[in-house]
Amino acid sequence: MMNLLITIDGPSGVGKTTLGTLLAEDLESNFFSSGKIYRIIASYISDFPSSLIENYSLVINNDLSINLNDQPYVDSHLYTKEINSKSSEIAKSKKVRKLVSIALTTLSKNLDNGLIVEGRDMGSVVFPDADLKIYLDADIEVRAKRRLKQSNESETLQDIKTRDQNDLNREESPLTIPDNALYIDNTSIDMDEVLKIVKENLELQ
Repeated sequence: MMNLLITIDGPSGVGKTTLGTLLAEDLESNFFSSGKIYRIIASYISDFPSSLIENYSLVINNDLSINLNDQPYVDSHLYTKEINSKSSEIAKSKKVRKLVSIALTTLSKNLDNGLIVEGRDMGSVVFPDADLKIYLDADIEVRAKRRLKQSNESETLQDIKTRDQNDLNREESPLTIPDNALYIDNTSIDMDEVLKIVKENLELQ
């Protein structure tokens, strides 16, 4: 078991969750997707539109469950086209990103068997001193095909392009390649090969 902090950043549909899950299994560590928090916040705002971010209580428990103002959320309700759009929009908010960052850094301090976390600014902003920072990339057409399959055909190429523009051009924590990150383009290689590259890099640490 390795007590490591590893970040995986990159655009939508690039395979961050798949890599993080495989890596966590291999290292007997914890994997967490930061995007789920933004989806939960987006869903909460939809349910309680007059609520104020300043009054939100966000906690990520050691079992990686999320508690937002004591409201339960079912995963299947978090991956709709409406939530996709709204979560991308609220990700531009400085207050929201600060809320998420605090919850994630608190989680990392509470775990004793490491954390692998994926998102858009994990290695560049939230965990700039991570043991290993990974940036996954792929051609947009390839990413769109993956997301179309993952989302039951609810997320199109245009949706991916729109999200890319939002992520790259937002003022607060834009998507960028973190300093000293391991850059992997997986357009033409499978996830087993990506995992091999990451593990080889870890052996050099």
